[in-house]
Amino acid sequence: MNMRLSCLIGIAACFAVSFWAPHYHLAAKVIGITLLGFAILTTFLEGEPPRKVQKKPA
Repeated sequence: MNMRLSCLIGIAACFAVSFWAPHYHLAAKVIGITLLGFAILTTFLEGEPPRKVQKKPA
């Protein structure tokens, strides 16, 4: 979760940089796309935690 959250914050920062400093637009775009790829990759690598099945008493 921490890796995905940091990538999301990085993507938001790149989005903000592209508006505040338009001369860094291409660099922000490349970094943002890279961070998006890392976030997608970690989502598939981490997977979902196994669910705990609770048995009903008879």
